Amino acid sequence: MVATQSTDAGLQLERTSLSFARTSVSILGLVVACLRWLPPSNSIALVGPVIVGALVSGVTVHEHRSRSRRMTRCATESATPALGAGAVLAVSIVVLSLSGLWVLAH
Repeated sequence: MVATQSTDAGLQLERTSLSFARTSVSILGLVVACLRWLPPSNSIALVGPVIVGALVSGVTVHEHRSRSRRMTRCATESATPALGAGAVLAVSIVVLSLSGLWVLAH
């Protein structure tokens, strides 16, 4: 079997980075929508969206800063999946959902 040269010039990494950016923007849009329709007298309801906004902003900044390092790792085929960033985005969706349910229950 003959080994083939990889022709990927970082496009897979680019698509992954863009998907993290799209997901982050979508979640931040949900945070803004939640803040828009929260009851004005309930400051406890702000905790969930504020935590989610901080988590998503942190993932976005980390994704942007670590991109060149991951591109280098991808070129040498020693890249690892961004499981942590994906997990933080998933947890942020759960936290936002739970805070919405809490607002509806009270």
